[in-house]
Amino acid sequence: MLLWIQERGGLMRGWLVAVLYVLCAVVSNAEVKQFPGGKELPHEKYIHVVSESQSPVQQVYIKTKDGLYVAVAMRKPAGNGPFPALIHFHGAPGGRGMEKLVTWSRGDTGSPVFERFLQEGYVTVVADYRGGPGSLRPPLSEDPNAVTYADDAVAVLEAVRKLPYVDPERVNVYGVSLGGDVVMHLISRVKVRAAVLGAPAPIRYLAVQPNPNAPPAERFKGAAVDSEKVQQKMASIQAPILILVGTADGLIHLDRALHDELEKAGKTVRMEVYENGYHDFCIGPQGHEGRKEPLMDSTLAALENTLRFLKDAGN
Repeated sequence: MLLWIQERGGLMRGWLVAVLYVLCAVVSNAEVKQFPGGKELPHEKYIHVVSESQSPVQQVYIKTKDGLYVAVAMRKPAGNGPFPALIHFHGAPGGRGMEKLVTWSRGDTGSPVFERFLQEGYVTVVADYRGGPGSLRPPLSEDPNAVTYADDAVAVLEAVRKLPYVDPERVNVYGVSLGGDVVMHLISRVKVRAAVLGAPAPIRYLAVQPNPNAPPAERFKGAAVDSEKVQQKMASIQAPILILVGTADGLIHLDRALHDELEKAGKTVRMEVYENGYHDFCIGPQGHEGRKEPLMDSTLAALENTLRFLKDAGN
């Protein structure tokens, strides 16, 4: 695939490693595909490719159901639109704040994802939500009237749909890690064009508990899922779903369970498994302290495959 990248000083043209991934192996009839990968790449040439003079970061605070305001960093392509939109919900914990969202939207930490979507004509929305590491285990809430991060996601979605330069029928969501759990709750409540789950952690959605005695890579292996309850949640889902996960991610067992439940529910779902991909590999470097998170060939391949998936979904 030929990719044009606009840089500070002009244009460069390069062949992405993603072209190699055309020769993928279909490992089942359940739309699970496996891809090679594992090479680390320098990220510098892939970031800061869209000038802020052309697309400044808009810092917005959106009022949620109970009056709490959540931060959103947003960028739009040049012009009046209407454009498709991509709303991204990051990994745990919630409450990262505006400064962190802004750095992600600009690619400051080394991730090329949001600028790549911006180049493709998407309004990019990097959204926050409530919640932290201590609140990750199921259930989301026993109180049906409780306000949760799922309500925050609905508020963000509704606000983005009302933007004059956004096509309300082409709003997509992308959740990474705990953000994948946020997205699953969101699309079970409201309709979106398409959903991407990057290394999702649908712990609350599937209402599963990790095995405390298992090594990290196997803590969700064989986790019991109450399929009847999950199927009830999934009944209202209309969006096609793409799941991205790496073989080095301990959540792969949980993600397979999610895929299988979606397939059982008759939903349009595809799961792509990338060799040697670490947790969150699909989003690339995020600036997390104490964690090695390089840009990988599989990061770029997953990014291009995601763009194709959204194009096929009508974006």
